[in-house]
Amino acid sequence: MPDLRVTLGPLELKNPVLAGSGEATASADAIHAALAAGAAAVVAKSTNEAESAKRQLRAAEYVLVDEHLRARALGPAARTDSLFCRSGLLDEPWDEWVTTLGALDREARLQEAYVVPSLVVADVAEASRRAHELEAAGLRWLELNVAAPHADEGAAGAIRTGNELVAPIRQAVRIPLTVKVGGIDPVGAARDAFAAGADVVCLTTRAQGFIPDLRTRRPILGTFGAIGGAWALPLTLRHVAKARALLGPDAPLIATNGARDGFDVARCLLAGAGAVQMTSALITDGPAALTNALEELQSYLLEQGADAGELIGEAADSVRTYEEVAMRSTG
Repeated sequence: MPDLRVTLGPLELKNPVLAGSGEATASADAIHAALAAGAAAVVAKSTNEAESAKRQLRAAEYVLVDEHLRARALGPAARTDSLFCRSGLLDEPWDEWVTTLGALDREARLQEAYVVPSLVVADVAEASRRAHELEAAGLRWLELNVAAPHADEGAAGAIRTGNELVAPIRQAVRIPLTVKVGGIDPVGAARDAFAAGADVVCLTTRAQGFIPDLRTRRPILGTFGAIGGAWALPLTLRHVAKARALLGPDAPLIATNGARDGFDVARCLLAGAGAVQMTSALITDGPAALTNALEELQSYLLEQGADAGELIGEAADSVRTYEEVAMRSTG
């Protein structure tokens, strides 16, 4: 059978399928379910100390929109559907959450997997303190999200973004640090995150969108919202491939935003990612989305006669410029 193991900077993963941070990883039961589904790592729902960010989660709302931008209730999603939502940060007592994650990661270790806490910054000093507490509790890997898509729509100061937040967190911990980036220049953000001390960079977060409802002539959800779907995968793949071209083949990258199945995971590997966070698919289709992705990836690798690690960057490293194609066609 194909070998699904991959290396991601200082991390050895049993496979490249990760459960991304979101509402589907916001409780111990949900994290257990994602681990049982086969994920090599489960990134817990992001948190910080801001009460206003927690209020955002209490007022969260989610819909699926189809290819005609018509909204329906959350549930199993077709490939042509997008997840459109308004969200916030985890609403759990901090000390209890640290204890819960520590226990979950100890269990995950027995499954050759990881449970990864995710921090979003409000106050830098507090975020650094919390990062240190997570490491002290035995967590082996930390994600810092510096590009949360809801930041601009939330209360001022509740969610901060930008790569200037990376260095203080890096200084607070010694465990591997993933920095999740986005914005208008994800490739430049990836470069800056590595320069600030990231061990791994995840790109990219979802974008904010706006959808009027034609029937009511009012905004769907009543607000702006983060949107993502399979349509976004080619954008993500380009960002990953461009980051690999800029930073070199040894830069450990995680792809996220748009991966719906195991074939998408393979596409992300070919673009240069060492692993893939599946978030929207987990929210809409549950943990089975992870199991199915692993089975589809294994089937694809068996067909190709390749191991997962062999795919990483293969397509990205074969990209030619427009000028090179023009020269070859005229030569």
